[in-house]
Amino acid sequence: MQARPTTLAEVSARADSLERFGRELADWLHTLRGLGSRPALAATVAEEPALLAGRFTDGALADATLAAYADLLATRIGIAPPAWCLAADRVAPEPWFASEGPRGRIFALRDTPPAFKRRNLFSAAPDLPVRLRAGRPLVSAEHRRAKNAERQRRFQQCRRELVHSLLISRRLSVQSANS
Repeated sequence: MQARPTTLAEVSARADSLERFGRELADWLHTLRGLGSRPALAATVAEEPALLAGRFTDGALADATLAAYADLLATRIGIAPPAWCLAADRVAPEPWFASEGPRGRIFALRDTPPAFKRRNLFSAAPDLPVRLRAGRPLVSAEHRRAKNAERQRRFQQCRRELVHSLLISRRLSVQSANS
């Protein structure tokens, strides 16, 4: 079984149909749920995905979707959108609506984020599960163990130096008392 895609470039590389593209994009969105720092989230959209317009039917729609998600993510985490998502070939050739019917279209026109509107995509609530975490970034258990071992080495070295200095000062005080 293949691991979930971690970047939009991987989503593009794996897509060979619109259905497969949808599954890979959903997996990428699931991957985002585990990320909580700006650098980690920015890395998921930094690399330019390959264009899908010539690969399968409605590939241009997939290209616009990738650009819209990259733009929306960049806006949400407070960074500049990657240059590749601003290209003219990343806009859907015709307006696309996520919901059918006049009422759904009206809501989509009103509620769609600007990142999607600019690309001719209209969806009232595109899923983007991003939550920045405050504080220090998550580190692996191995990294924590290595840092703790280094901290222990420094502590033990300080203790050795303290004991050594106490022994020397005691010797000097004993020598001065004997003189």
